[in-house]
Amino acid sequence: MFSFGIAVVVLIFLGVLALSIIIERVINLFRNASIPKDIHDALESYDFDLNSFSKLLESKPTSNVYVKFFKSILKASNKTKDTPIWWIESIAQDEAMHISSELSRGMWLLDTSITAAPLIGLLGTVVGMIKAFGIIGMSGIVAPKEVTGGVAEALFSTAMGLLVAIVALFGYNYLSKSIAFTLDELERLGTKLVAHIKMIKGEV
Repeated sequence: MFSFGIAVVVLIFLGVLALSIIIERVINLFRNASIPKDIHDALESYDFDLNSFSKLLESKPTSNVYVKFFKSILKASNKTKDTPIWWIESIAQDEAMHISSELSRGMWLLDTSITAAPLIGLLGTVVGMIKAFGIIGMSGIVAPKEVTGGVAEALFSTAMGLLVAIVALFGYNYLSKSIAFTLDELERLGTKLVAHIKMIKGEV
């Protein structure tokens, strides 16, 4: 049967899980979702040729999402001499979706924790209150220390559930904003790279 103790154990598990996901995702974003300055400057200025840009990408970590994205575009453009622009754009969209899934890994667990933690805490509180007031019904005598102690334990469950939800919420919002910014930058700079390829192919 569900009890106050089980609720606390579940909430501790959710809290540790949420915190682990937040830390892992933040580290991943800092390591792999920051665009190298020289690549950014080259795309912003259009001051590069595809060969030099390809060599620049090869010198960067392959785990970087910007590097992977731009490499996929260049690979598509070099597939054949007459590769149509629509094909390159299609490959870019597919790669962007893959990167989005990669960056969003574990986010559903944070979203679930935000909703589930307060409900689990509330359930633990309700069960604890039932047990606390059950003491009165069984003995017929009000034992203030036993009743108030049980109520305090029950309310602790709700407080813990809210704490887990708040931590998960702040982490979720921060990560969502960071992921959205990264995807927007990928789209913006990817559009610049495709436009540069169009100019080289004479399709502008």
